[in-house]
Amino acid sequence: YKQTTGGAMGSSLTLTLANIFMSKWQTNVVEEQTKTGEFYGR
Repeated sequence: YKQTTGGAMGSSLTLTLANIFMSKWQTNVVEEQTKTGEFYGR
Protein backbone atom coordinates (compact mmCIF):
# COMPACT_ATOMS: atom_id res chain seq x y z
CA TYR A 1 0.00 0.00 0.00
CA LYS A 2 1.14 3.56 -0.67
CA GLN A 3 -0.13 6.23 1.66
CA THR A 4 -0.51 9.44 -0.32
CA THR A 5 -1.60 11.95 2.33
CA GLY A 6 -0.86 12.43 6.00
CA GLY A 7 1.35 10.43 8.29
CA ALA A 8 0.85 8.45 11.46
CA MET A 9 3.14 10.68 13.51
CA GLY A 10 2.55 13.93 11.65
CA SER A 11 6.22 14.25 10.72
CA SER A 12 7.09 15.23 7.17
CA LEU A 13 9.66 12.40 7.11
CA THR A 14 7.20 9.66 8.11
CA LEU A 15 6.10 8.77 4.58
CA THR A 16 9.62 9.02 3.16
CA LEU A 17 11.04 6.71 5.81
CA ALA A 18 8.16 4.25 5.34
CA ASN A 19 8.76 4.17 1.57
CA ILE A 20 12.51 3.62 2.07
CA PHE A 21 11.81 0.76 4.50
CA MET A 22 9.28 -0.89 2.18
CA SER A 23 11.61 -0.53 -0.80
CA LYS A 24 14.42 -2.27 1.08
CA TRP A 25 12.05 -4.98 2.36
CA GLN A 26 10.55 -5.53 -1.09
CA THR A 27 14.01 -5.83 -2.67
CA ASN A 28 14.96 -8.54 -0.18
CA VAL A 29 11.70 -10.43 -0.71
CA VAL A 30 12.02 -10.35 -4.51
CA GLU A 31 15.63 -11.57 -4.36
CA GLU A 32 14.67 -14.53 -2.15
CA GLN A 33 11.66 -15.42 -4.29
CA THR A 34 13.69 -15.21 -7.49
CA LYS A 35 16.02 -17.86 -6.08
CA THR A 36 13.10 -20.18 -5.30
CA GLY A 37 11.03 -19.45 -8.42
CA GLU A 38 8.19 -17.76 -6.53
CA PHE A 39 6.26 -14.65 -7.59
CA TYR A 40 5.64 -11.45 -5.62
CA GLY A 41 3.40 -8.65 -6.86
CA ARG A 42 2.71 -5.32 -5.27
